[in-house]
Amino acid sequence: MKIVQAGKAVVAGFHTVIPATLLATTALGAGIVMPTSAYAQVRSYVVPAGPLAVALNRLGEAADIEIIYDAELTNGIASSGLQGSYSPAEALSRLLVGTGLTFRQSGARSYTLERAPRSAEGAVQLGPVRVEGANAAASANGTDGADLALTMTEGTKSLAGQYAQVGGKSAERLRDIPRSVTVLTAQEIEDKDITTVTSALDQVTGIYVASYNARTPVFYSRGFLMQNLTIDGGSPMRMHDGLQSIINGVGLPNLLAYDHVEVMRGADGLYSGNGDASGTVNLVRKRPTDKRQIKFAAYAGSWDNYRAELDMGGPLNASGTLRARVVAGWQDADSYFTGAYTKDKLGYGIIEWDAGAHTTLSAGVSYDDLNTQKYERTLAWRAGSLGTPENLPILSKRDSWMPEWDYDKAQTLQYFAKASHDFSPDWNLTVNVTRNEVDSDELYGYYGIGINSDAAVPSGFFMRWMSHGYSHQTMADANLKGKFTLFGRQHDVAVGANWSRSAANSTNPIGSIAGVTVDDYLTYYRYTKPTAAEISTWSGYGEWGSVYGEDGWVTSRYGFWGTLGMHIADPVKVTVGGRYSRNENFRGQTIGKFVPYAAVTYDVSPDWTTYASYSEIFEPMQNIVPIGQWHEDATQISFSDKPTTGRNFEGGVKGDLNGGALQAAFSVFYIEKNNVYVNDETQGQVVIPGYGTTYMQRVAKLQTSKGFDAELKGALTQNWQISAGYTFNVTKNKEDDEGGPILLWAPKHSARVWSTYQLPDALEGLRLGAGVRVFGNSDLRKGYAVIGASADYEINRHLTLGVYLDNLANKTYRVSTSSAATYGNPRNFMVTLRGTY
Repeated sequence: MKIVQAGKAVVAGFHTVIPATLLATTALGAGIVMPTSAYAQVRSYVVPAGPLAVALNRLGEAADIEIIYDAELTNGIASSGLQGSYSPAEALSRLLVGTGLTFRQSGARSYTLERAPRSAEGAVQLGPVRVEGANAAASANGTDGADLALTMTEGTKSLAGQYAQVGGKSAERLRDIPRSVTVLTAQEIEDKDITTVTSALDQVTGIYVASYNARTPVFYSRGFLMQNLTIDGGSPMRMHDGLQSIINGVGLPNLLAYDHVEVMRGADGLYSGNGDASGTVNLVRKRPTDKRQIKFAAYAGSWDNYRAELDMGGPLNASGTLRARVVAGWQDADSYFTGAYTKDKLGYGIIEWDAGAHTTLSAGVSYDDLNTQKYERTLAWRAGSLGTPENLPILSKRDSWMPEWDYDKAQTLQYFAKASHDFSPDWNLTVNVTRNEVDSDELYGYYGIGINSDAAVPSGFFMRWMSHGYSHQTMADANLKGKFTLFGRQHDVAVGANWSRSAANSTNPIGSIAGVTVDDYLTYYRYTKPTAAEISTWSGYGEWGSVYGEDGWVTSRYGFWGTLGMHIADPVKVTVGGRYSRNENFRGQTIGKFVPYAAVTYDVSPDWTTYASYSEIFEPMQNIVPIGQWHEDATQISFSDKPTTGRNFEGGVKGDLNGGALQAAFSVFYIEKNNVYVNDETQGQVVIPGYGTTYMQRVAKLQTSKGFDAELKGALTQNWQISAGYTFNVTKNKEDDEGGPILLWAPKHSARVWSTYQLPDALEGLRLGAGVRVFGNSDLRKGYAVIGASADYEINRHLTLGVYLDNLANKTYRVSTSSAATYGNPRNFMVTLRGTY
């Protein structure tokens, strides 16, 4: 500590040159505005109660910051102390609560104390405190608003995210989440011109994308199908669940409306309500900015892929308490697969209002109009039911064998609203409500061989169906989080509840033609669209929800959860909790279960934390699944809704390097699942009237998954960044005494590396990137590597021109070997012009 004789006291401990992301949370501040940067250096503090000057000294030394103030400001003032993990600005603001003092930033890591403004009557005036800068305009007068600002990655130019919502209902520092979490930042999304959730997850450590259909993908994590999708940490939606799947006829949300993607691997029964062993995907919406901005982007790429985006936002009043943002997008793209295409239009708008010093309200709407031929897969023959390959023409890998008249249309309308209120600097209540409505239409044809393999002229059946469906989901989520002091230490407590109700129905007329030869199909039926008169003769025409009744498929889910985090020692935190979930399916049957959770974290040093966690798995069958043998009469098919249970163990270490600019993580995991439903691919895909296109299921007695993840993301130097991850995963499907892997085509080894370098001096406007995605051998296919590269040139401070090249070696590879083989994209490019004003 250094004492300045001129009446100023300076608490000194400043040596790092990497600026910290500041969180303005002082409850006494009146209009404090603080800039943010790419990094927030969060540390653990234990400052005992006592004289304020002494407390400030301890904080300055522990945080490596300068605190400048007139010595007389602290005379006779006591501090209640501080304990917990915070950024420097948040730690200082909490230390000043009740002192009548506030502060402003006066340097990269220096803060100047001041008396808080007072009213004419002498009362301290409470005013809005906002985090300002590229991290988005959060209403940081609220704990929730300030925390969420830390998760936003737009404008940080970083490949690392330090905070995430997916490990809790508000922003949590990655080091404090005792689970494996990856954040795909806005910068990495821009680097690779990622425009779909499918492409985004293909870049995430430990995720295996088994289908490259942009809007109808299949994701696996730790050997299990990923199901849970949340938005802003709200109540989960299911990605694959019969008619109510958000992928069924609709596809995943358009990525344009979101700032970044968060993925937690492993079971999340505590917050999501479905302890799915694979993990949870959380999309974080773009939020209004605190300064007016206009952004646009124009894309042009391989296979006539054209896309345009417009993004406008900023404050609507002089005080900045009312903010808005509007995003619009358009895409018209073909595919390297014959006949596949995507036409998409999106509109998104959000408004935020600081309703008071401690309350923030937000609401918005999005509309997505999608028209696509989505079946980008090769149907050369079907395993177990086809003639020999010699009897079949093998089309090129660019030919999907699908009828050229196929289409899938969907209009998705989503409303959402959120309210956040701070009862104190330590206590916050947040309520989140979302309504999702979908209207979809599909016309589809499928050709299959079902004859003796010795036939000289293969013939089979040509099945066509038309579908009109609707679905709507209403989801609500509420949580209360806070801190309290007991036995001289600060502890955390959180409780919450969520509820969702879904309804879906469809009409599925089917017309099947037997005895169709391959030549008949390839020369006539593939190009001849069924007429309306012909469709009216198909079975099931005019029926609505033939299996599930006129009311459709209605299900509901609700649950209550709670956690208690106790700091039993300075570096040790033990968290216990649990959730009770209850589900009701469309037949009125209900099932409920309590799922416990426990975790411990240990701060080895200011930069490293070790952890271990345990959670149970409870996957209720929200609906039902078809099991056994398929039958053309749906009433003869058996269905099951028995839940899947199990356990999830994980342990690891996480680090903040380079002052938080570089994130490191390593985790080991072991998972057990009982009563698991798996696709019976020997029967291939089937069509069940009123249910849709699916696989029949069979039941595995026990499935296990074990392995480890390693990840490094962020800045190695000022100009050099990296995003790298490696996963080793061994799975076993114990349907018999020996058991084989859960997924025959999924690799044991996978790695992703992406790195960018900003050139110095005369070439400082040029940033180069390169990387590779590597997947090892599996039981059914050879391993492969996909190389990518990028270059971005800043024309001026407003315009940037970029190009991204994928699969530079033009590698031919299959991402799955199910009955319908799926191939990855060949060599392709995307050129982008971005502007910001």
